[in-house]
Order: sequence, then C-alpha cells, then structure tokens
Amino acid sequence: MRLLRLAVRTPGFHPGNRGSDSHRSHKIMNQKPSILPMVICANVFIRKDGKYLLMKRSPDKKYAPNKIHPFGGKMDKDENPYVGAVREIREEVGIEIENLRLEAVIHEQMPDKDLKANWLVFYFSADYKNGEVIMSEEGEVVYLTADEIKQSDLFPSVRTIIDNILDKNDGTVFTTNSYSGFESGMEEISKDVCAVG
Repeated sequence: MRLLRLAVRTPGFHPGNRGSDSHRSHKIMNQKPSILPMVICANVFIRKDGKYLLMKRSPDKKYAPNKIHPFGGKMDKDENPYVGAVREIREEVGIEIENLRLEAVIHEQMPDKDLKANWLVFYFSADYKNGEVIMSEEGEVVYLTADEIKQSDLFPSVRTIIDNILDKNDGTVFTTNSYSGFESGMEEISKDVCAVG
C-alpha cells in the first residue's frame, strides 16, 4: 500500500529525521517520562436513503456539546475497531450496518495538562442494513447530505478531513493532531492518504 504525503506542519519535524537525538528527546510517545494510556474508539458515518445518519451531540454533554458527529464509541476489552463499530451502532442506534469501509484513522495527542491520554479514533462509513433507529442519550439523530455535513459544526479533527471521509475515490486518511484547546488549539501535525487501486 502506497501513502501519499499531503502535509507536515510541525516545525523541525520530518519523517526522515526520526533518528536525530533532538527529535527523539521530545517526540517519542509512551516512553518515560510520558507514558500515557491510549483510548481507542470507532465511529461510523451511516449511509441511508441518500443521506448520512449522524447525531447532534446532547447540549448537556461536558465535552463537545451540540457537535455533529457519527455514532460510535470506545472499544471493549479484546475488541477490534471493526467489531466495536458494529457493536456500538447496534447498541446506540438499534440498527445493523453492512459494507463497512475504513475511511480515516485519527491519532490525537493531548498535552499532559489537558488530558492524561492519547486517542486513536477509527472512522468508518457503512450502509444501513436493517432495524429501527432508536433514541440515544448521546444525542439527537439527524439525517444530513454530504454537503450539509461539510457545512455543519463538526469536531475540529474531523472538519479537516471530512472531504476525504465522504469521497469514495479517496483511500483511508491518517492524521495526527495535537491539542492545546479543543476549538482553537488543534494543530494538524501530519496528514496522509492511502493510494487507491
């Protein structure tokens, strides 16, 4: 599989300088003194009747209230992201999905002072298969076209790659982001898209 390099925005960082001492001294993750847990999630953009079934997060949510986001959640023990995505949609939305395709993997690095964890988030697209959509305490169910999604209030990390996620001709996109604040403090460190065909 071939990767297409789209952007590298971190000053002084280049994939080729991984061996330099100056780079290694402050960029290596999960080694002393910065060993952090990794939270793994899977979320799904569900196609149904020409639109996408998503949620508008509850205004009561402490984190990212009112944001438009796909349904999904954290992985259970011994669960891979594909299985977790199917389970989360069954539990949160009450439906079965099919034709899952991995659209994006986002690695979110959080400064120690903000959150003592890094996040690895898998974004899938899928087709609605069957079942009745149920109400979710996570948020309100909404049906949006691709254009409406692009104009909506998305998570910052999703906003930068939504075109890739919704384009069937794009391969899986991988990004790494660092945060100093949720809305205005995201820095996209790298973005790579797998070649298709």
